[in-house]
Amino acid sequence: MLTTGPTYAQIPDEEQAPDPSPQTTTTQSVAGEITGRLLHEQDGQRKPVEFASVALFKTRDSSAVAGTITDEKGFFSIKGIPDGNFYMLIQSLGFTTLRRTNITISPGAPSVQLGTVLLKQTVRQLEEVNVTGQKELVEYNLDRKVINVDRLPATLGGSALDIMQNVPSVTVDMDGNLSLRGSENVIILVNGKPSGLTGLDRQAILEQIPASSIESIEVITNPSSKFDADGAAGIINIVLKKERANGFNGSAQLNIGTRDKYNASINLNNRVNEKLNLYTSYNFRDVRRFNYRIMDRENFRNEELRYLEQRTDGISRDLNNNLRMGFDWDATSKFALSGSIMYRPEYDRDRDQTLYNNFNLNRQLSQRIVRSNDEEERGSGFDYQLGIRKKFAKPKRLLSMDATLATSNSTQIALFNQSTFGNNGLPSDPALQQRNTRTNNNRIGVVQMDFLEPLKNNGKLETGLKYTNRYLDGDFLFENRIGDVLTWQIDNRLTNNFVYDEHTSAAYANFGTEMKKLSYQVGVRVENTILNTEQRTTGDRSQQNYTYLFPSAFLNYDISKAQKMQVNYTRRINRPSVRSLNPFVDLSDPLNISFGNPNLRPELINSFELSHLWYGKSTSLTTTTFYRASTDDVTRYRTLREDGVTEQTFLNLARSYSYGIELVANQDIARWWKTNGNFSYFFRSIIGGDPDLPNVLTQTNRSWTARVNNSFTFAKGFDGQLTVNYRSPFIIPQGEILGFFNVDLGAKKDVMNGRGTINLRVSDIFNTLQFRIRTYGEGFVSNMTGKRETRIAFLGFTYRFGKQIQQLQRDRQRRDEGRGDSGGDTDEF
Repeated sequence: MLTTGPTYAQIPDEEQAPDPSPQTTTTQSVAGEITGRLLHEQDGQRKPVEFASVALFKTRDSSAVAGTITDEKGFFSIKGIPDGNFYMLIQSLGFTTLRRTNITISPGAPSVQLGTVLLKQTVRQLEEVNVTGQKELVEYNLDRKVINVDRLPATLGGSALDIMQNVPSVTVDMDGNLSLRGSENVIILVNGKPSGLTGLDRQAILEQIPASSIESIEVITNPSSKFDADGAAGIINIVLKKERANGFNGSAQLNIGTRDKYNASINLNNRVNEKLNLYTSYNFRDVRRFNYRIMDRENFRNEELRYLEQRTDGISRDLNNNLRMGFDWDATSKFALSGSIMYRPEYDRDRDQTLYNNFNLNRQLSQRIVRSNDEEERGSGFDYQLGIRKKFAKPKRLLSMDATLATSNSTQIALFNQSTFGNNGLPSDPALQQRNTRTNNNRIGVVQMDFLEPLKNNGKLETGLKYTNRYLDGDFLFENRIGDVLTWQIDNRLTNNFVYDEHTSAAYANFGTEMKKLSYQVGVRVENTILNTEQRTTGDRSQQNYTYLFPSAFLNYDISKAQKMQVNYTRRINRPSVRSLNPFVDLSDPLNISFGNPNLRPELINSFELSHLWYGKSTSLTTTTFYRASTDDVTRYRTLREDGVTEQTFLNLARSYSYGIELVANQDIARWWKTNGNFSYFFRSIIGGDPDLPNVLTQTNRSWTARVNNSFTFAKGFDGQLTVNYRSPFIIPQGEILGFFNVDLGAKKDVMNGRGTINLRVSDIFNTLQFRIRTYGEGFVSNMTGKRETRIAFLGFTYRFGKQIQQLQRDRQRRDEGRGDSGGDTDEF
């Protein structure tokens, strides 16, 4: 509730409410006017609330009339209000929402002076701490970072992968693989749940979800026991848009990029009444992108094939669609039901050609191979979700149940043509054709139940059960055709049908409470996993059955209203991916083949963090020190055969550890210029467990990453962004990935009285983003440079329609996992 009711004291002359600022918007030009000033209590003094949202609605039908934001002294003024009865909502991030009713404008009383109104700060000691003022690019909650996508004009028209380039602590390589604080073991969720979009590759989703359909990205580096224990580095949760404004509203977007890149989306929402909300969205993305790889390798075991130089040039086309429909139904004040369905057809085509030049010890050409690949994939899938929320007479007691099912089916056909020539330029072997047909059928089902029991002193007890089944069936048919032979011959050495069937059952309990400035949460999660893998072609089967405990502890201390300290500990697990377990031999590059290892064990990780959060008037700073130690690390390992072919598989290392410091700062340089900076420095050591390879798999180095996001407000509705990224060289078990650097630029301009937005972005404007890797092993050293098309310009247009006020959209997309009460309180005055 409000700490102090509204006061109607006379405002000093020098602080009288000014004329409406350029930020004020109106719907009709008549004489009605409402003025006031917003203040809040801090350190015994009253201070203005800047940039708070003030919106006016008709009492009769809740339709929007006008809106504005407060200036730097907290004043607001709305003019041009028609006769009638109204109510007002006042919102600002970090403060309780205020609602003022019974506001009347009439010819006899056209002016309403609200005087000074005090806002109450929202306190979320164990769950979240928000920066006050405008909606920031990054919000720093105590257990996660929240990146607001609509504050990233440099990603408009792109995909989730483009957004990740702007996320603190995250780096993305040319193949779309994420690293969080130097680790690739990251779990990707959609709306807090696994998605069938991930298929065999947990990170494949990043290229398939348009940025226009994403509300925010949540980065959770140390999840509590309530979350799945999977993922050594943490969890990245993609929150999709779902409007909750009154009435019918929506938006449509179209983006066109250089060299045949197109993206379109439409989002519709209809709040039928106070109980029922319906929504739907459609996203289309068609992108063509070129790429190349250059590699040189020295083989010490074969003098005739001593040096290898190869170059691959390719182009890919990704055509993705997804149609999503859903509803939220508050059947009673104590019972709510939600559901959604998503349909995902897709088409991908990759074409490339590789030239291999083999040289002998004297650098004379001994062999040349030309190999082309034409790969086509068609697939589709469905995601189903059903959620139930049951409230009780006791406030904040909540029972929730969720069920999700994600399915995907795809067929991929790859055709290879290979010609081999001797040192005289003449064919030395018959022409070779190879055909690989892959059929994938995947299913991910999740059922969970969570219960929240409020306790005294703002304490709470959370318990829950969860069952997850991942079933992945990959059927691989490999065929050859040599010389003039017209019929395809099945290659039984490479043909296989691999089935992955994982069952994980989990239970957890969390207890948390507050004691004045101190709050804490302790929890434990137990997970049992039964994993069956079967190579049906050969009849080989493997089973793993293991149970682990995953404790967690969070301690928070409020030094003052502006400073907080937190220390936490979690234990996590990284289960080997399907790709790393499947022994299928990938021959797309015949001189550098790869295959999985079905005997891999999961790796276990202990993670510690110590954080300090400080908020000033125009500056915020988060400092985090972290330590992570793991055993049985799953890593890629490459060896060289006598014939000059390298083989890559996966091994369990003995252990690794890393520690470092991360600084994240927000700074308001000027009223029109805000900057967000992220710097991370860490030390990593990899200790190999194979006594025969002590020098190959053991490495230590120091590395750092830096990212600066500059946000500019040139004028009302005209925003820009300039992003600079750098990552220093960092180690991998058999080598080093060299540093990389890129700069992105974006701008957007509101038109049509805020209903439309024109956006322009250019990614990697200096075309510097490329990945260089040095690797070595017994008998070889190699260098690889890889680049895909990264300098891309997008021009787009967004149109919004219906009854919506952009400043009031902070209430949408309340978190499904029991976080619906966060920041949603409303006090009347």
